[in-house]
Parts: sequence; C-alpha cells; structure tokens
Amino acid sequence: MKASTVRSAAAARSESAPYDSLKQLILDGTLAPGEPLIERTLADRLSVSRTPVREAIFRLEREGLIEAVDGKGAFVASYTIDDLIEIYQIREGLEPLAARLSCAHLDDADLDYHEKQLKRYRDAPRLREENPGKWLQLGWEFHQMFIRASKNARLIDVIERMQNQIELFRGLGRSVIPRRDMQGAVEEHWEIFTALRKRDEERAERAVRMHLQSGLQKRLEGLHAKVSSVR
Repeated sequence: MKASTVRSAAAARSESAPYDSLKQLILDGTLAPGEPLIERTLADRLSVSRTPVREAIFRLEREGLIEAVDGKGAFVASYTIDDLIEIYQIREGLEPLAARLSCAHLDDADLDYHEKQLKRYRDAPRLREENPGKWLQLGWEFHQMFIRASKNARLIDVIERMQNQIELFRGLGRSVIPRRDMQGAVEEHWEIFTALRKRDEERAERAVRMHLQSGLQKRLEGLHAKVSSVR
C-alpha cells in the first residue's frame, strides 16, 4: 500500500473520530435532549480542536440529531411524547415481521455469538450497570442480526433510514428507566433469542412485539416520573 494511501486513510479516521464520538454521546443518552452544545467544552472533552467539533455538529444537524437555533447555538435535538410513540409504533409494525422472516435465514454462527453475550448479561446483571453503552451496542447488533436476516430489502431500508431516531430513543432509556427495571430487557432479548434459535416464527414475532411494547411503556413511565419529580 502506498504511503500516501495510508496517510489518507489515517486522516479520514482522524476526521471522523469527533463525529463518531459526539454522535455516540447523543445516541446513548449521555448528552440529553435539549442540552446545549458548546464547541470549546466538547473540544476539551473529545481532546480535539474546535474545528472538527464544528464540522461534527454540522453533520449531525443534517442527520437530525442536533438542532441549530439562530442566535442561541446548537442543542441536542429534542423530541415529544408523540415522536417517541410514533417511532415505537413503526418499529412494532416492522421488527416483529423481520424476526418472523429471519427464522429461515439466520446463521448459526451469529446465533452462537449472541447466545454467549446474552448469557454473560443474564449471569452478571452488574455488567449492564457498569457499562450501559456496551449493552446498547449489543442490543443494536442483536436487532440488526434478525432484521438483516429477514432478507426483505424494503423492510431493511425503511428501518435503516430511521436508525438514528431509533437509537436516540433506545438511549433515552438509560436516563429515564429505573435500574431495577433494566434487567427485564435482558430477559426479553433472551426470549427473542430462544425463539430465533428454535426457528419458531410465531414465538419470535410475539417476543419482539412484547419487547417493543415493554420498552415504550417503560420510557413513557420514566418520562412521566421525571416530569412529576420537577414539579
């Protein structure tokens, strides 16, 4: 490989790092909806200059994760209860179907990997509390596994175009769902996994639907409790 090619690849990774880091901070809920984004503060936090931070903010604004307000600056995109409900309604219409369709196509190696990871979280609940970001990543990978295995190109395309919004509301759970309720999501994923392993289409479809309904309900309850606590 030519030295110039290596330098170009390294430069591309360096330029995307602030964007990737800032995006993850928003998606996993570390930066809350409505939180102001101060370039100098973010540059210090990400150990970069202000220029790549500014560029990352512009990119994320185009993706809908950041809102720019004239004369006030940039903020993490806010959402309404209706936004949350709509996203989960769409997911409930598509992801259970993806799980059903995936049963005919799932790769055993993928299932083996997720079985190992889910068993870790079932056996050691503290892992989720110690590193909630890793759990969010595993959950994303797990859902992607059966969505892509559905082999339905249009269904996959619709979900992928909504992915930022989906992840934004998944990350919301980190800040509004009580820790005592979080382990339930591990068991819900295990039920989905068990159905997929058995290639049980009806059980897989039902398990994903119940998981999404539970996720929506917990987020709505968490938001209600959060609002009530500041009154």
